[in-house]
Amino acid sequence: MKRTIVFYIATLTRGGAERVIVNLANYFCRQGWRVFMVTLEEDEGLYPLEKEVRKVVLSAPPVHSMAGRIRNALGRITQVRKLLRKNRAAALVSFIGKTNLRAILAGLFLKTKVFVSVRSAPGREYPGRVQGLLAKGLFCLADGIVFQSEGAREFFPKAARKKSRILFNPLSPEYVRKPYEGERGYEIVTVGRMDRVKNHALLLDAFSIAVRQRPELPLHLTIFGGGDCMEALKKQAGELRLADRISLPGDSREIPDKIKDARLFVLSSDFEGMPNAVAEAFALGIPVVSTDCPSGGARMLVGADERGLLVPVGDAKRMAQAMLRILDDRELEERLRQAAYRFSLSLHPDKINGMWKNYIEDVCGYRSAG
Repeated sequence: MKRTIVFYIATLTRGGAERVIVNLANYFCRQGWRVFMVTLEEDEGLYPLEKEVRKVVLSAPPVHSMAGRIRNALGRITQVRKLLRKNRAAALVSFIGKTNLRAILAGLFLKTKVFVSVRSAPGREYPGRVQGLLAKGLFCLADGIVFQSEGAREFFPKAARKKSRILFNPLSPEYVRKPYEGERGYEIVTVGRMDRVKNHALLLDAFSIAVRQRPELPLHLTIFGGGDCMEALKKQAGELRLADRISLPGDSREIPDKIKDARLFVLSSDFEGMPNAVAEAFALGIPVVSTDCPSGGARMLVGADERGLLVPVGDAKRMAQAMLRILDDRELEERLRQAAYRFSLSLHPDKINGMWKNYIEDVCGYRSAG
């Protein structure tokens, strides 16, 4: 009989965590497991699942009151619990925020082993004193916990930390390729949904400073992604008088091909877990400038100026300086490019997904049983 694993996340819309959980589900499916993907709403198919993966959308009526939200949460916990029992699931793996808390409650007193994963700064996933205390208490009841950085792990009590693992995100399969070897121009790129946390406004300010300082360079910036901040960013580009140097094409399913020959990748986020976009830039041989944002995932990837340059969160001037430092120093640029690509080889999807599988099988007792 096939082993059954259930993956649980609120949505499968755009985002790094969503892409990771889809790739992980597909990997377990190819490894011969029976796989369920549970969400709270229908998705747009941005990250395709293997056809054998069974999708389950939890039902709940729209509500506006606190009592209604509590009923919905209890209803979803009950639905997940029934799914686990009916299919004798060996493992339940959840990602992000309240979904993790519901997963732990759904698995209480069942044989199913529950694994939760924090994908951003814990203080952002569990804001406020009440949510923070609830998360710290419930995480101690999980069977396994996956963090992306030591900083995220330190948020939780020792009882939770000692059963946890730190696992980097795997590269998406489309990024497993040799870097572009042709001539690179002066294209600067970033990839990420357009919301305040990604702080693309900071990147536009930094780009403006770089253009003013080096007007002779044909610098161009492209930001891939969609979201609520799109119109504000277009307005900002106009106000900076850089509309002809800044492109905002929205989402794309062909990101690797569109950015493969970029000269520089810049991450301007205020918060990140383990930024997939940085690792993907590494795999394409693109040097990186990144904010040193909580909870330390970017620093773990970039290192101490080993594979890119770190700048303080919110500092447009320092970001512009770092960008120009790389663009003006071909020796530094090439050193960062080669180091970044070598590091990306350790993030091969089969390797990282295999580490997840080994961890889950260890906790479930399969590997020790042979």
